[in-house]
Amino acid sequence: MSMAIDDIVRKIEKETEEEKASIISKAQAEARVVSERYASAIEKMKKELEDKARAKAAEEEKRLIVNEQLEERKALLAKKREILGDIYKEARRTILSMPKQEYLDLISFLIAKKAVSGNEEIIVSKSQKDYFDSAFIERINKDWGEGAGFTVSSEAGNFEWGVVLREGKRSVDLTLDVLFDQIIEDLEPRLADVLFSDEG
Repeated sequence: MSMAIDDIVRKIEKETEEEKASIISKAQAEARVVSERYASAIEKMKKELEDKARAKAAEEEKRLIVNEQLEERKALLAKKREILGDIYKEARRTILSMPKQEYLDLISFLIAKKAVSGNEEIIVSKSQKDYFDSAFIERINKDWGEGAGFTVSSEAGNFEWGVVLREGKRSVDLTLDVLFDQIIEDLEPRLADVLFSDEG
C-alpha cells in the first residue's frame, strides 16, 4: 500500500515538474517574442530620431548658409550705395568749385533755356551777389534778343549756388539742390546699371 502511494506522489511530482518546465518554456518563448518586437520598435524609433536629427541639422545648416549669403548681399549693397553717395558728393563739390566764368556761362545757359518771357527778376545768393553785375545782365539781355529785360533782384536768396527766376507769381528754381536732383534723376539709372548689374 505504501509503495502505491509513493508511486502516486512521484508521478504527481514528475507531472508537476514537467508542467512547470512547460510553463517556463512557454513564458521564455513569449518573452523572446515580446523582446524581439520591442527591440524592433526601439530600433525603428531610434532610426526615425536619427533621420529627424540629420534632417534638422541639414535644415539648420542651409538656414545658416542662406543667412550668411543674405548678410553678404546686404553688406555689398550697402557698400555700393556708399559708392553712389560718394559719387554724388564729388559731383556736388565739382559744381560748387567751378571757376567764376564757367559758373556764369552755365547760369546764362540755364536762364536762356528756362526763362519764359525774358523779363524775369533774377534772385541770386547773397554770397554771389557780386557775380551778377551790370555786364552779366547786359549780356543775357543781348543773348535773349528783342524785348529782353532781365534784372537782378534786390532780394537775396537763401541758397548757396544758382538762381531763381521770378515774374509775378511764377518762379523757376535753378538752384543747386533742384538742379542736382535733376542730375541724379538722369544719372542714377545709368550709375545703378554699372554698380548693381550683378544683383539678383
